[in-house]
Amino acid sequence: MKVASVYGIPVRIDYRWFVVFALSVWVVANAIQRMTAELVTVNIFIAWTLGAITTLALFLSVFGHELSHALIGRVEGIEIEDIVLHPFGGVARLRHEPDSPRAEFRIAVAGPAASFIFALLAFGAMAVAAMGKYWVAAAVFRIVAWWNLLLAVFNLFPGYPLDGGRVLRAFLWHRAGNMNEATRIASLCGQVIAWTLIVFGFYFVIAWRDYFMGLWTVLVGLFLRSAAASVVKAPPAGGKFGTVAEAMIKPIIIAPDILISHFVDTILPVYRQTSFPVAENGSLHGILALEDLKALPRERWHRTKAREVMRPVSPSLFVASTATMAEASAIMQRNGTGSLAVIDPRGQLVGFLQQGIRKKRKRMGK
Repeated sequence: MKVASVYGIPVRIDYRWFVVFALSVWVVANAIQRMTAELVTVNIFIAWTLGAITTLALFLSVFGHELSHALIGRVEGIEIEDIVLHPFGGVARLRHEPDSPRAEFRIAVAGPAASFIFALLAFGAMAVAAMGKYWVAAAVFRIVAWWNLLLAVFNLFPGYPLDGGRVLRAFLWHRAGNMNEATRIASLCGQVIAWTLIVFGFYFVIAWRDYFMGLWTVLVGLFLRSAAASVVKAPPAGGKFGTVAEAMIKPIIIAPDILISHFVDTILPVYRQTSFPVAENGSLHGILALEDLKALPRERWHRTKAREVMRPVSPSLFVASTATMAEASAIMQRNGTGSLAVIDPRGQLVGFLQQGIRKKRKRMGK
């Protein structure tokens, strides 16, 4: 759901965000009452009001974090699709990947840098409020400060898709000159971090009986694992793929009857691809390209299915897993999507290919 436009960038909210917002209001209201219990009495109405205000400030902090990514991305010459706030944070969706390690690094560090600045400002406001003995205000600023500090530190963990993972990818890309290999390593680190979070989530439940924190940690871990596992595999030694089977990624399959609104709200924020295979029971129906969605008015998204806007299956949209990458690349350059579904000898969908950003930019004449 679009809620605003900032610097020409659409800002959207995942519908599930409202559930998390309500839950956060309850948690923060209880936290404020506990933090001020020995200093001042805060009735339930005031506590819930402050919980709503504080929660709004927390989500605005997440928005500021993502806006920083978006603005630096624009400075680097990358168009911004939008900013999406979802239950696990937010994402600034770029039209394409950065062209250089330097651009990747600058875009990645912009978010944590903004969160650190927000944390410092909130800690300063907390100190001023405490000196004036405005204990409730101090409690609110304290929550906002620690939230932003934790947001910055957590995002600097060196694993994709976290900002620290993108910093790691920029370093490895600069050092080895191979973005695919750098992406693969950052993805593996991201999956390690994700599984660590999942394990800690179960530990919170078993050892501390903290079901809320445990469940939330597990969900965040699962979200990160899915995003980290979705990135493109790197080439084998020697820098070039031989066959399609060596280069293909696991397909993110879109059902033919999925609504475009559901696709945009729940799938695009997680998987940064410009096209997706449309299939059912392993049978390829076509390819859904984001380029084709531009002609579809937004007000029709909630009643339009993927099968109505996808490119129907044709020989130019799929390739056998035994084909060479040279053959596949030639087809991708001609089919207008920059991607290919990969099928096995039985005709079943087993993988997906998408051109690297350099080839895609060349094709677009940029």
